Amino acid sequence: MSPLKQTLVDINNAYIFFCSSIYLGMFWSLHLFWFPNYPSTLNLENYYDAIIPQTTLATKFFFITIPIMAVAIVIMLITEWKTKLKWVPILWAPGLLIPVVIQQAYIETINNEFIDGVTDEARLQELLQEWMYLNDLRWIILSIMWGVTMYFFIAKAKPRYSKNQT
Repeated sequence: MSPLKQTLVDINNAYIFFCSSIYLGMFWSLHLFWFPNYPSTLNLENYYDAIIPQTTLATKFFFITIPIMAVAIVIMLITEWKTKLKWVPILWAPGLLIPVVIQQAYIETINNEFIDGVTDEARLQELLQEWMYLNDLRWIILSIMWGVTMYFFIAKAKPRYSKNQT
């Protein structure tokens, strides 16, 4: 592979790691710092400001980055197809798709109910519990995928992979 092409492949793979790291940081922060406080601190008067502006910005951000990441994963699959590391982009297909499906099919419904305005405290707590559970599922999947991506880079740094051997 030419040096230029290899640099472009490296940038492509680094983008995947960049996105997985953003995911990792966001979901670990939610899990460790916000979720433990949500049930006891969020109420009908303050839940909206604690959730909706942030999720709206995250949705806009990931609306741009995830399709690019999907293309990058396809490029990684093509470039790794004849190597022992082809399982990394193959695993990324469901590793990216499942969290997106959870978001679009389930979390967006809850977000929309939050946006419409929850007027019952019991319903708010029910929605928060479901919202946190669904985001914790994504946290687990994306933590695993970050580990897979880190393994990829560690393996690629080893001499046995330096020439794209099978």
